[in-house]
Amino acid sequence: MHGVGRTDIGRVRDENQDVFAVREDLGLAVVADGVARPRAGRVAAEVAVNTTLEYFNGVREQEALTEDHLRRALEIANDRVFGLSSAISTYRGMATTVVVTVVDGTRGFVGHVGDSRAYRLRDDELTGITKDHSAVQPLVDAGVLTPAQARVAPDRHVVTRAIGAEPMLRPEVRPLEVLPGDLLLLCTDGLTEHVEDGEIRGCLAGEGDLDETADRLVEAAIDAGGSDNVTVVLVRC
Repeated sequence: MHGVGRTDIGRVRDENQDVFAVREDLGLAVVADGVARPRAGRVAAEVAVNTTLEYFNGVREQEALTEDHLRRALEIANDRVFGLSSAISTYRGMATTVVVTVVDGTRGFVGHVGDSRAYRLRDDELTGITKDHSAVQPLVDAGVLTPAQARVAPDRHVVTRAIGAEPMLRPEVRPLEVLPGDLLLLCTDGLTEHVEDGEIRGCLAGEGDLDETADRLVEAAIDAGGSDNVTVVLVRC
């Protein structure tokens, strides 16, 4: 795999609480979007990303990857973030969304908590791999709201699961089939709130290398309003 990432503070926020990492040697890409009070949200995102990297650094040297490994990494991240939030008053209430992909040849896994997303582009067709853990997602699933309506709904930012929000975590983890040439996108809601899936597909299918494509996605979100931090990671399988 080959991966690149970009992050931008956007036009409104005073701080970038998004964190990402790409480790080609581990086949790992991860994006986190911190929530809660200033600075604490970024701490939660940093702890989640660093814990995931630390866990997979050890696992990849010892055994073949499974869904349980990814689930365990997210559970440990939750323990650490929740522990810090409980022990330190300035971190009280901090949490973070996370989306992770691990790729090993044609097999892989995706795990997520919250509304940071993963997509796959194959043969110019864009497929959403994850489904948001958010207040509006059940309404979209039931047909009460269209995806376009959900993007502007008043409670669109309310997530129903997050790393560090509760002492016990229910991460969503599943196998991920990848083929040579597939392009994976991991992103925060700073992208998806402003850029519809059709435009995302157009950016991904456009000319240029991964660096140029990542820049194009971030610029699209900023040009459309940039009301939040925006982070994208692209992985070419």
